[in-house]
Amino acid sequence: MGFFDKVTKAVGDAVDKTKREADQFMRIQKIKGEIGEVERKIAGFTAEIAQVKADAGAKAIAMLRSGGLNAADLQPLADRVATLEQQIEAEQAVIAGKRADIEKIKAEDEQPAADAAPPAPPAVPEAPPDTPPPVPETVPLAPPPLPTEDNK
Repeated sequence: MGFFDKVTKAVGDAVDKTKREADQFMRIQKIKGEIGEVERKIAGFTAEIAQVKADAGAKAIAMLRSGGLNAADLQPLADRVATLEQQIEAEQAVIAGKRADIEKIKAEDEQPAADAAPPAPPAVPEAPPDTPPPVPETVPLAPPPLPTEDNK
C-alpha cells in the first residue's frame, strides 16, 4: 500500500469515526429529550397528586365540621392518588430503560465495530528522522588520457 493510499485510508477512517460519533451523539440527545418529556409527565402527575390531596384534605375538614365524615366520600380521591402514583412508577421505569439505552450507545464506541477493518498499524519510517539520507556510491572516473603526439 503506497503512501497516498495510507493517507486516504487514514482520512477515511477518521471521517467514519466522526460520523459514528455524531450519530451516537444525536441518538443520545434524542433519548435525553424523550427522558425530559417523561420527567415533565411525572411532574404533572406529582402536581395533580398534590392537588387531589389538598382537595381531599379540604373535603375531610368540611365533613368533620359538619359531623358527616364518610370514608366513601373520600375513596374516589384516594383511588385517584393511587392511580397517579402507579403512573409515576411506570414512567420512572420508562426513564430507567431510556438511560440504559444511552449506556448501550456509549458502550458501542468502546467496542470495535464488527464490520470495521482492524486499525492500520502505525507507519514505520524507513529511517529514523535524524538519519541523513544515504549518499549514493560514486564510481571513480578514469583520468583523462595524457596528450600524445598523435592527439595534439
